[in-house]
Amino acid sequence: MSGVQPLPRRLRFIAEESTNSFVHRLAETNGLELRELLSMLGAGDSPVPEPQFSEVHLNEAAYGRLAALAGCRPDVLEYVLPTLRVHPLPDPADAPPRWDVPNPWEPADDCLVRVCDLCALAKRARRDAYAVSAAGWRVCARHRRWTDNLREDGVTCIPLTAVPEVLAAHGERVRLERRLGAGGRIAFADAFHIAAFWWNQAAQVPQAWAVRHQQLGLQKGSDRRVAALVAYPEVVRLAGVLAARERRRLRGSLSRAQDADWLRGVQSLFSSWGLRGSFPMEPVLRWAALHSGRADRSGPGPARGRYRRLGASGPHLQVPGAAALEAVTCLPWRLGEAEEAQVHLWSVSSRV
Repeated sequence: MSGVQPLPRRLRFIAEESTNSFVHRLAETNGLELRELLSMLGAGDSPVPEPQFSEVHLNEAAYGRLAALAGCRPDVLEYVLPTLRVHPLPDPADAPPRWDVPNPWEPADDCLVRVCDLCALAKRARRDAYAVSAAGWRVCARHRRWTDNLREDGVTCIPLTAVPEVLAAHGERVRLERRLGAGGRIAFADAFHIAAFWWNQAAQVPQAWAVRHQQLGLQKGSDRRVAALVAYPEVVRLAGVLAARERRRLRGSLSRAQDADWLRGVQSLFSSWGLRGSFPMEPVLRWAALHSGRADRSGPGPARGRYRRLGASGPHLQVPGAAALEAVTCLPWRLGEAEEAQVHLWSVSSRV
C-alpha cells in the first residue's frame, strides 16, 4: 500500500489468530509500543486491552495498512485472521483507515481462546497468542492438547494423553463437518447443547464424564471448565445421530414409524452411557419437535451419493461459517444456565 512500508521483522502466521493478538505480536516483535503501531493503522480512540480480553476491528483501509506492515497481501491476511473477513467495520470502501475495540463486557460473536503453546512456540511467538473460536475451547490434534479461555494465573493447555478418546472424537467431528458442511456444524452445536442440558440439571450425566474428569487430574479451574472436554466423545457421537435423522427429514423420507425407531435407538444409546429414565430424552424430544416435518431450506439439500451435504434448514435459517455454537443451535439453554422446570414439555412415554 502506498506510503506504508513493511516492518523489519515479519511474523509467522498462526491459523485463526485474533487481530488483537496479531497486532500485539507484530508490535512486540518490532520493538514498537502498541499505540504506535495502531497509529500506523489509522484513527481510533479506544483503549486496547490484552488479546485475551477483547478483539480489535479494522475497516478495509486499516487492514490494508496492516497487511502492508506485515509484508503480505490483504487477501492473505484476511485468510489468516478470521475477524477481518467475518467482522470488518462497516465503513464505505473509500473511508479513511480506522480501528475500534468492542465493549469487552458485551456478548461477543466469537470466543477468544489461547493458542496451543507448542503451536505458538513453533511460530516463534514471544507471548501468549489467542485465536478466534466458535466455542470457548479448541482442540490441537497435532500436539494433543485442549486449549480454552480461562484467564487465571498459571493456567495452560490441557494435555489429552490420558483421554485418547477425546482426540479420536475430534477427528470424527472434523470428518462430519467436512462431509456435511453447515449441517454438520449445526448437528454438533445441537448435540453440545443437549449435553449442556444434562450438565446444567446435574441430575444425570454419562458415567464416562466423571471417569475422564478424574483421569485429567486438573487442579486449576472449575468443573465447568472441563465440561465440554469430558463430554466431547458423547457429543460427537450424538451429533452423528442427529445428522442421520436430519438427512432423512430433509429428503422427505422420515415416516412416523422411522422417527419412533430413531427415538428408541437414541434411548438405547443413552442406556449404554449409563443414562436411564425420561430425563436424558427431554432435550432430544425438544430438538425433534423443532426439527419436524419438511422444513424450508436455506441451503442445498442432501445430494445423492455417499457424501451428502446438509444445508441450514428449519430453525437454522442463517448459519454463518464462523458462527459461535450458541448462535447456531436451535435449543434455548446454555452451558451453566439451568432452565426453569416448565421447559420440560414432553414425556418420553408418549414418544417412545
